[in-house]
Amino acid sequence: MTSTKNHTLFALLVFLITSNAAFSQTTGSDKNTLQVNGKGQVTAIPDVANITITVETTKKTASEAVKDNAEKMNMVISEIKSKIGKDDKLSTSGYSLSPIYNYDDKIGRSILTGYTVSNSILIRIKNLKEVGNLIDSATQVGANRIDSLSFDTDKRDEYRKEALVKAVQDARETAEIVANAAGVSIVKIIQISPSYDVPIPIYKDFAATRELAAAPAPTQIEPGELVITATVNIVFEIK
Repeated sequence: MTSTKNHTLFALLVFLITSNAAFSQTTGSDKNTLQVNGKGQVTAIPDVANITITVETTKKTASEAVKDNAEKMNMVISEIKSKIGKDDKLSTSGYSLSPIYNYDDKIGRSILTGYTVSNSILIRIKNLKEVGNLIDSATQVGANRIDSLSFDTDKRDEYRKEALVKAVQDARETAEIVANAAGVSIVKIIQISPSYDVPIPIYKDFAATRELAAAPAPTQIEPGELVITATVNIVFEIK
């Protein structure tokens, strides 16, 4: 019976030590240490949306393309400003004027056929319930591309701290399990190294055209969830 218990204890220690904890003898010191990794995770609901909306126009001359694009973008901006809140933001994210060339088989070379102007704006909106309506409204007055749609949070620091607390608790619990199983006790923390993963915004694949926005059904948008993860490495002194 004693042999069986010893075998079980040995197997438990091997598993715990090789997974996220390790014993060691500190170099140049008689202190014994236990090194443990802890992980904490927090799930957050997004509270901000970032939308990139583009107006793209093509005309035979550069001046015509620029003028037509400016008129349409002014309508889009005016429409968006009438719908976003005082804490929301709108800014230009890109502008380009590009010539269009087509290859002519008869003359054996490319000829200039027109110009394309692309003007993009970034909208940062906090009322997520209005995202679909905002997209529909913009495309109805001239926007013909929704280049990106992502969801994020303004409470990164708050969630980061919460995740770090959970990571430390996880490391402490693991250390106590290993120490108790090995018949040793934890004296104090010698070193602690926290880190966390910056939550990656949730990106939604989205392609909107004026015809799509004009359809009877409004655009439905689901924000989803963000996951904030923190890790911590703690070195304990044991005896």
